[in-house]
Amino acid sequence: MIVKPGYKTTEALATAAAAIGALAAALAGHLSPKWAATAASISVGAYSLSRGLTKLGAYLGAAKLAVPAAAAPPPPAAVPAPPPTSVEG
Repeated sequence: MIVKPGYKTTEALATAAAAIGALAAALAGHLSPKWAATAASISVGAYSLSRGLTKLGAYLGAAKLAVPAAAAPPPPAAVPAPPPTSVEG
C-alpha cells in the first residue's frame, strides 16, 4: 500500500485551516491567545496521530503481504467417510 505524502492529504488541509483559523481569531480578539494556541496544538496532535495510524496500517498491510506461501499452514487433511453399514430388520 502506498501512503500519500502528508501535505497532499485532507488531514493536512484541515490541520492548516484549524491553525490559521485559531490564529485569525486570536488576532481579531475573538479568542484568547492561550486558547488559540491550545486549539492549534490539539489540531496538530490529532494530525500527527492520524498520520501515525495511517503509516502503521500501511506497514502492517505490507508485512501481511510479505509472508511467503511456504510459511502458511498446510490445509487440513480430509477425514475419510465411515464405511456404509446395512441394517436389516
